[in-house]
Parts: sequence; C-alpha cells; structure tokens
Amino acid sequence: MTVHITNASEIRPLRNLVLRPNQPIETTFYDLDDHLKTFHLASKVGDVIVSIGTFYAENDLDIQMTNGYRLRGMATHPKYRRNGAAAKLMRKAFQILEKKNCDTIWCNARLIAIDFYKSLGFKEIGPKFNISEIGPHYKMYKRLF
Repeated sequence: MTVHITNASEIRPLRNLVLRPNQPIETTFYDLDDHLKTFHLASKVGDVIVSIGTFYAENDLDIQMTNGYRLRGMATHPKYRRNGAAAKLMRKAFQILEKKNCDTIWCNARLIAIDFYKSLGFKEIGPKFNISEIGPHYKMYKRLF
C-alpha cells in the first residue's frame, strides 16, 4: 500500500461513492479543492485508490489555532476498510502538515468515524450537530505541536 499526493479529480469518484452516494458528482466539488495550499492524499493498493483525504488551510473559531488545516472528504472504499489504509494516509498527512508548520488539524466527523479519529489522537469539541443531507457530526481536532 502506498500513499501519495494527488489531485481532486482523481479522488472525487471515491468521495462520491462513500460520502455522497446516489448524489450527483458535483456534490463532491469543494470550494478550496484547487487552492494553492490545498493538498489531497490517496492510499492505493496497486492502482486502486482505497482511501482519500483533502487538507486545506483553514482556522476554526471554536478551536484556538494559528496555522490550522481542515480535513475534508476522508473516505475509505467499503471493500478496504479496517486494513490500515486510512491510518497510513493520516500519518502521511501529519508529516506534511508539520512541514507546513500547521499547529492543529480539525474536521467535522461523522458519528461512524469518531473512534477512528480518537485512535489518531483527535478530541471532540462542542455539541453534536447535523449537516443537511449528510447527517450528525462532531467537530474534532488534534494538536500537532
């Protein structure tokens, strides 16, 4: 299994399959996908993308940070879950973010992903909230230094 930097168009099909099933592919386009500071990671088994994540510079007002990055679009193909692909991707992201002097990474986590993020050192902040057409989430964060 390898993890590499990629582009948004390469990861959108998995975003669509896992995060926006039965919705148009356009729902997987994020405003900052092509921003200069944004990067996308993909875990691959051979030529198959099995896990993805998008990371962009964005501070959150609820979490004190100076140089924060937000994780969006984290997804793992259902056939490849629980094989370490997502954790390996996140460890690579932490390395890249530390080189960017990122002090905190944060995300809006779906309920089914809470334990995964906690296993990586993320903490919940604030109450549970609902994102329309997606479902309940918690905001989570991890200090990198």
